[in-house]
Amino acid sequence: MRVDSVHLHHIRIPLRTPFQHALHTRRAAEAVIVCVRGDDGTVGYGEIVPRPYLTGESIDSVLLEHAPAVAASFIDRYFETKEELLAALSAQLDRTGRELATWCGFELAMLDLGGRVFGFPAGEVVGRPAGPDLEGGIVIGFEVPTEALPRHCAMLRLGGKRHVKVKVGLPDDLRRLEIVFDSLGEDVVLRIDANGAWSADAAIEALRPMVRFGIQSVEQPVPADDLLGMRRVREEVGLPVMADESLCDLDDARRLVEAQAVDIFNIRLAKCGGFGGSMRLVRFAEEAKLGCHLGTLVGETGILLRAAEVFGRRAGTFACLEGKGQNRFLLEQDIVEDGETDDDSTECGQSAGLGITVDSRRIARYTISERVLM
Repeated sequence: MRVDSVHLHHIRIPLRTPFQHALHTRRAAEAVIVCVRGDDGTVGYGEIVPRPYLTGESIDSVLLEHAPAVAASFIDRYFETKEELLAALSAQLDRTGRELATWCGFELAMLDLGGRVFGFPAGEVVGRPAGPDLEGGIVIGFEVPTEALPRHCAMLRLGGKRHVKVKVGLPDDLRRLEIVFDSLGEDVVLRIDANGAWSADAAIEALRPMVRFGIQSVEQPVPADDLLGMRRVREEVGLPVMADESLCDLDDARRLVEAQAVDIFNIRLAKCGGFGGSMRLVRFAEEAKLGCHLGTLVGETGILLRAAEVFGRRAGTFACLEGKGQNRFLLEQDIVEDGETDDDSTECGQSAGLGITVDSRRIARYTISERVLM
């Protein structure tokens, strides 16, 4: 298998409803779709979702700098076997700095291409056997007003949703949590996420009265670099603290553990370096006896969502996949053919590559700019 060319599509897909939390309102999904073409015409697909506040990458830096640099290391390169490809991917991850979103997109595209050519499922790179499908986790953001929460929660209850995360940072947080708790009952696994909007003092004051709702964890209660503040929340409130914005790579993980600032890692493929980088974090957490949670970024297309499902089944450490099935009501239209990212009747992760069909016409419809590297 020889890599013939790389096509980068900067896409923007409107959201059906804006998604809001304490620090940001998102109205569109924006990503760079990586299309790696082999010499026999086979195409593998990956997705880059850069977030400057996570890894420092942006759409511009991906298109102008990071993606062309990674593409140059693969174009015209010949791989004779699956093992040779997997070894090359592992070596490239070792050379990746903070450009983890970029690497995630290329790793997925190369695994999708290689899987199709050599006949193996992309999830094999995780190194563990596939387990059962994960339950879906739901996020309730500020876009759901407090007066609409009872009806919203009733629909979640009818849908059998048990894993719920509530964005916090509003003046009526306690009322909102009370509605969610009363509506969904004691069986709900309830988490909260402040997106780093509080100071340590404000977080401790806000969280103490929330403990009565049986909250399982608080995600990023203080800004990403305030590790002392995260430790104070753990010690003074007693809630398990989940690191999200604070955690992208192994260096981050080591700092969090050394500072005694964390109980749970929030793993997201797009910020943690795809399958390889994310699995390194999972193994580190297991050794440190920490928990792991699997999430997605708002606006990921079916490419990354399918990859997260595959990873979740293989890693064997997650209770749910937060964001599973979200594109049915979030995106105006997905670029992956309908039903291929959340249908439990399919052999998720057992087909060659990522096991998805990407609609090139939909990519063209939402493409803002395109770059071809040869």
